[in-house]
Amino acid sequence: IPPPIVASYDPRNKPFSVPYAAKGEQVIGRESQLQAVRTQLTQGRRTAIGQTASFQGLGGLGKTQLAVEYAWKYRDTYPNGVIWLNADQDMDAQLIDLSEKARWVARESDHKSKLDIALHRLKSYSDCLLIFDNLEEQETIRDYLPEPGVNPHILVTSRDEQPGFIPVPLELLDSKLSLQLLIQEAEREPDNEDEWQAARDIVSDLDGLPLALELAGAYLRHRPVSWAQYRDLRRQRMQDAILPKHLTFTRHDTDLYSTLRVSEELLDEQPRLRDILDLLTWSGSAPMGLSLLSALIGVENPVELTGALGLGVALRLLKKSAKADSYAIHRLLGEVRRAEKPLAEQGAWVDKVCLRLGDWFQDRREDFADLAVFEAEIDHLSAWQTHAAQLAPHHASRLIWLQTYPPYHRGRYQESQQWVNQAIEVLDRESTPSQELKAHLLADLGTIEGHLGKYEMALAHDREALAIRREVLDEKHPDTANSLNNVGSAYGDLGDHEKQLEYAEQALVVQREALGEKHPDTANSLNNVGNACSNLGRLEQAIDNGRQAVQLATELLGHQHPNTLLYIGNLAVRLRKSGQRWQAFQLLDKTLRDLPRDNPHFEKLAQQARNLLSGKQLRPGFRQPSAKEAERNWGRKK
Repeated sequence: IPPPIVASYDPRNKPFSVPYAAKGEQVIGRESQLQAVRTQLTQGRRTAIGQTASFQGLGGLGKTQLAVEYAWKYRDTYPNGVIWLNADQDMDAQLIDLSEKARWVARESDHKSKLDIALHRLKSYSDCLLIFDNLEEQETIRDYLPEPGVNPHILVTSRDEQPGFIPVPLELLDSKLSLQLLIQEAEREPDNEDEWQAARDIVSDLDGLPLALELAGAYLRHRPVSWAQYRDLRRQRMQDAILPKHLTFTRHDTDLYSTLRVSEELLDEQPRLRDILDLLTWSGSAPMGLSLLSALIGVENPVELTGALGLGVALRLLKKSAKADSYAIHRLLGEVRRAEKPLAEQGAWVDKVCLRLGDWFQDRREDFADLAVFEAEIDHLSAWQTHAAQLAPHHASRLIWLQTYPPYHRGRYQESQQWVNQAIEVLDRESTPSQELKAHLLADLGTIEGHLGKYEMALAHDREALAIRREVLDEKHPDTANSLNNVGSAYGDLGDHEKQLEYAEQALVVQREALGEKHPDTANSLNNVGNACSNLGRLEQAIDNGRQAVQLATELLGHQHPNTLLYIGNLAVRLRKSGQRWQAFQLLDKTLRDLPRDNPHFEKLAQQARNLLSGKQLRPGFRQPSAKEAERNWGRKK
């Protein structure tokens, strides 16, 4: 008869209590993070409780799975074992269960003895790995942390930032790795280019979130649908694009709406982060620059957002552009927040955002130097124009109008005319339309029509805008002066140069009084007075005004600004008319040598220079440039 087996109960038994299997080679794109956490736990900065590391951030990043992979990969380097505790569950119950499974104490022992032995083991052993999964508040694990002098490795996973635990950056998957993971989980590949494009669209929509890619792959694996059909289903209703009973490797919640929720406790601690998430949820998909972001939230100093933005990026709730101080919300997080809190319930907030948005863009609409910044944010202007149409219609016309300016500055006048006409149509449907906005629209429409050669229509709209501004504002308002200039230019286009000069001189007087001598609008009026004088044959006065306009615009706007170049071209015309062809050529030559070829004014100025060269000798002793020199300096004649 063999001797009875005696159970070996010993608190020194080495545990390995990881509750999930490792995916091993099926984990895609995470090797560097596993190495980073290993480096931190073995060589990194120590904290008061030992060597710590954390995987933190947005739900669905794969934090738990990475902790699992780390535990399995490095289990043999921990002589005293690996202990896993779910920090959002009853940890005493888990430790009691661990005492039995690790054979630290007999199953028949009372719960208090089992717990005491497990707590002693947890708090007093070095050379082991402790994992606290899904930690929300550090207070919940305070009684389970090691005693001073003990040196375990401690790894936590959390959706929130956890002070005292060194974060290991956990990046979203790039498009290549995302596609690899999606195909791996689907266990099939697209079979034609349209299906490949649909797969790439799915990857783009899921924005590098591993759990979302895993769930999408599971659906494609278990349902006989095409890649394009799945893409369309997911875009129409995200909930229906997930298998109801699918289990992930870590058996986590497959309801993305639950997984992607941001804890209210976190947002209460960082209320500015809530403001940022709310704003980006309903804005365009492009990253939003810090200037616009601050303006729409109502923060005067962008520094006030530094902490909230840093936390949002650290938790992968936000993505920061690599080349600019611009931010976007994670695409799926935005979907969840839009579904949870419909915009229709936030009318007062929509009104406030639309007002601030209009002010920000209106301040930057006229200066070509602001065009790049303006265009970088145009996606948000378009998005809020759509919201305004439904929830804040009194803002809709202005937000449509502001989209006039990029095509206008780019010389696409017919496109800009369409935007203005649309804005006027929307404004006219309002019960009490803003007369100041109506004047803006009419003034811009007149300017555009002037560029299109519709001079009679331009004059009519310019005069209407002037009449409104005289009534709503006053005679000495800068906008009234701009309308005086516009009316004068329209008369000039129609050949009435006496009236052109009359209105231009009135505008110059008003602008000097309202804005001062050194202002871009004053430079514009000087140029307009010069145009009128030139048309009337008063070339000496025209040239004098032209030189003043060029000098002032160069000082205030820079030598490559469209207004500066316009004034230079006008001055060159006046110099040529007065017989000073050499001086006109020198002015153009100097300008063109420093001007990029893609500047909208380059070809017009180059043509002026070529015309001067094609006539009689400019100056005794002047060597006519070769064709190659002319092409290099002023472009090829078309």
